[in-house]
Amino acid sequence: MVNSTLTNSPARLPWFLDIKLLKELSKSGIVTLVLISVLGGFFISHSFERHIDWLRFTLTFFGVLFLASGSSALNQVQDQAIDLKMPRTASRPLPSGRMSTSQALFFCGVTIALGLVLLALLDLSLFVLGLIALLSYNVLYTLWWKRNHAFGAVPGAIPGALPILMGSIGATGNWKDPGGWYLFSILFFWQMPHFWTLAIKYRSDYADGGIPTLPVEKGVAVTIRQIQIWCLAYVAISLSAPLFFRVGALYLSCTLVVGVMILKELYQFSRAPESKAWLRFFLWINLTLIVYLGALAVDQWSIHLIPGFKNLFGI
Repeated sequence: MVNSTLTNSPARLPWFLDIKLLKELSKSGIVTLVLISVLGGFFISHSFERHIDWLRFTLTFFGVLFLASGSSALNQVQDQAIDLKMPRTASRPLPSGRMSTSQALFFCGVTIALGLVLLALLDLSLFVLGLIALLSYNVLYTLWWKRNHAFGAVPGAIPGALPILMGSIGATGNWKDPGGWYLFSILFFWQMPHFWTLAIKYRSDYADGGIPTLPVEKGVAVTIRQIQIWCLAYVAISLSAPLFFRVGALYLSCTLVVGVMILKELYQFSRAPESKAWLRFFLWINLTLIVYLGALAVDQWSIHLIPGFKNLFGI
């Protein structure tokens, strides 16, 4: 007699066809944020006077997509022993046993190679920056900075900020363009309040995993002070966009309103970091990035679009 439980259970897909599993392995949420930053860098830096080169856009977008997916998956291979000790990450594909290390490494090799090839076909500087992002994240940050230094998030923010610079280079073809480096600085400074807020919330998890994050090593009070410093610098940098891009009242008004709100939430969070104020601040710090980049793109392009609409409708 055939066991009915076995016959009724759904057949498991091969790992390379299991999209849900591959999305978990490649940290699709983080990759989505990376791609949003690439889009922001590309369209903010693209001159309205020139037609969009969709081939350059496609190679940049998919090159970074494959590279980020492979790099994130490689990070899970490297951290699987740590992930097993942390309740928040123990259900990931490798520590949970739903995928083998060899399978994950095969996925990493294919996606990283494909990403680097696409970037190399477009621009040597993009290929070099892709290599720098890979090495700084998967070697320096994952194996050294994160595991040994309380302030590892600071140099670790370099690979996190490179995608928006790569998007800018995809549009301009110029790695020396000050606007691209300005966008890099926004993403760089944003990451410290973003990460350290999470590190306070999940500091017991990081302590269990043996990761010496700032709250674990120096305490919550020191971490809050660092969040305040980096958040103030982040807001100040956002106000300097007119030095690098043609923006006007729309961007500055959005920046001022959002800046005031983030400072208000920072004050509440600083007074009670263990309360629900952490979530409001965390959501606001993430929203500011979307507002800054979105307003920067809309305001810069509107300088050219509004006169065009006026001429079109005879206004």
